Amino acid sequence: MRPPRHADHWPHHRALGRHAESARRHRLPIPDRGCHRRNSGHGQGSLADLRRYGRRLAPFDERRHRMRSRLQRRSAGPGRYCGAQPFQPPRPQGPGRMSSARYPAALRGEGETGPLEGAVMKYATDYGYEIKPVYGPGDVADMEYERDLGDPGSFPYTRGYHENGYRSRMWTQRMTAGLGSSSDANKVLKKYREMGQIGGMCVIHDRVSSSCIDADHPLAKRENGVLGWPGSSLLEFEELMQDIPLTGQSITVLGCSAPSTLRLAYVVALAEKRGIDPTEVHGSVFESPFGNPFGQTDAQPFDLNMKLFLDAAEYVARNKIRMRGGLVGQHFQESGGNNAQALAIELSMLKEIYGRLVDERGLEFEDAVRVPYQLVSIGSRFFEEVAKVRALRRMWARMAKEHFGAKTEKACQLLIAVHTSGRTMTYQQPLNNVARCAIQTLAGAMVGCTALDNATLDNAYAEPSALAARMSLNTQHIVASETGVADVVDPLAGSYFVESLTNEVEAAAYRILEEIDDLGGLVAAIEKGHIEAMLKQEANIKFRELNEGERLVVGVNHLEIEPEEDEFQIPVQEVEASDSEAIARRMIDWKKTRDMAPIKAGVAKLHADAKKGDKFNLMPAIIEAVKAYGTAGEIIGVIRLARGLNYDPFEMIQCPFELN
Repeated sequence: MRPPRHADHWPHHRALGRHAESARRHRLPIPDRGCHRRNSGHGQGSLADLRRYGRRLAPFDERRHRMRSRLQRRSAGPGRYCGAQPFQPPRPQGPGRMSSARYPAALRGEGETGPLEGAVMKYATDYGYEIKPVYGPGDVADMEYERDLGDPGSFPYTRGYHENGYRSRMWTQRMTAGLGSSSDANKVLKKYREMGQIGGMCVIHDRVSSSCIDADHPLAKRENGVLGWPGSSLLEFEELMQDIPLTGQSITVLGCSAPSTLRLAYVVALAEKRGIDPTEVHGSVFESPFGNPFGQTDAQPFDLNMKLFLDAAEYVARNKIRMRGGLVGQHFQESGGNNAQALAIELSMLKEIYGRLVDERGLEFEDAVRVPYQLVSIGSRFFEEVAKVRALRRMWARMAKEHFGAKTEKACQLLIAVHTSGRTMTYQQPLNNVARCAIQTLAGAMVGCTALDNATLDNAYAEPSALAARMSLNTQHIVASETGVADVVDPLAGSYFVESLTNEVEAAAYRILEEIDDLGGLVAAIEKGHIEAMLKQEANIKFRELNEGERLVVGVNHLEIEPEEDEFQIPVQEVEASDSEAIARRMIDWKKTRDMAPIKAGVAKLHADAKKGDKFNLMPAIIEAVKAYGTAGEIIGVIRLARGLNYDPFEMIQCPFELN
């Protein structure tokens, strides 16, 4: 049996046959079982391989079509899994097959004393903390209220950063959009607002834009708009935001590091074009490079991604723009990591990024962080997820004060955005995903998240249908309006179990964080293969537990039904090949009509600035090139040339400009 390439390949995506036929009807590749945000291909190398080959196989977002991208295959490099046959976990047989006799009596409604003889159950967290049947005062005897908890709004912010919680401001309730053309994505965003999306919008790039190539690139012909919004230029962003306000809501655009720098430029350019001060726009449009090796499609080398992210972060700090850098920790848990591992990597990422902004860019710590922000994944282990987020807030507050010497309270208050776990959404019996989404949404609300983006019942299949999107948004509204959860700040505080779990995951995370520091920090740990090996090992453990019946997933290895018994049919969202090709043709025609004089001047200035070293900020030149309607491929291409790289990361086209 081949080991899983990723944790997401274990339970959820093995019902290939009936979905393969659907894919063929829609002229789409057969679903790959994991080419979303979480796929760490088997046999991947270090960041050195990234620099050599451009990009390892990796997933995109949980809500995108399960298909192998030709862009990904092209950039996967020698030795990476690119085969046509997706991994298919075997159906447990024999002793590993969980029959009803092997379930605990409590699950079957039988018996009086707990599990029957021979039952296989695990009463422990993924990071090794044994869960007791009962908790009491002795389990939290070492805690001190002021030191370890504090009131909401007080250091160390375990209980949240605002004393009144959701009574002062409800969390941003949103859904991720991005499929088809820019005008298609615009219609979806407007539809989400009609459905009840509150406080913000969220869009994700397609793989073409994430690779910083244009829609007319030879590899882009059938990829445009397939896995997200095709944002190759300011023109597409203008169409995306048509009749949508830039102010009065949080604007989030997700993707990789290099194109996210362009997204910041799009926001600044469009704001100025509309007569809006860019400082009045807020949200998160640029993303740190650490998630790229584990959850994004990216053709740029790590050092370039880091340089461009730091440029964007420095630019918004010095110009008082309210756009946050997306420090996304979601990838690490969705890549198979347990809560302690994800927590440690997230803290190490915060330490690395803000340390570089202080040490390399000369910013004061308070200016660098402004409003520290982290996007995390919330899974179905309800209490463990609550404990993880509470521990994350406490650990950051202490790191900010003790390591960075924070002088303000705001710098110690880590805002938490939640994305419910796409990894837990199953192909089998997709209606069960409604319950999973509700449980995860409740956990996110109970920990005081500032923004929440749900997975959907059809998450394992495709872009959300209108029905699935409405159900997910309504789930948030039901939790906010009908449960009373939003009435009280940190309602689980004081629970012996929750406080014990919070302490334990914090201790486990500190041990892993120390290992990362001993290796020289997060960059060194990734380059040495430590992070990938750790996540892969954990993913394989999860797969083994599922296959051997130690981990139950309803509809996958527990209470299964035959596919033909499932009466609910997923309405798969489709992108026709002709639609993708139309985006490419439009780009070709548009390029012929552009005024090339300002574009040539803009890219020439950018190319010259890019030769001035890593610490020279390129954002002003990028913004001017964007205003001139230079494209992503052109802008990043000339930066690559200045750094001694090929203009095209796939080495298929030549630079169209004459540069010195």
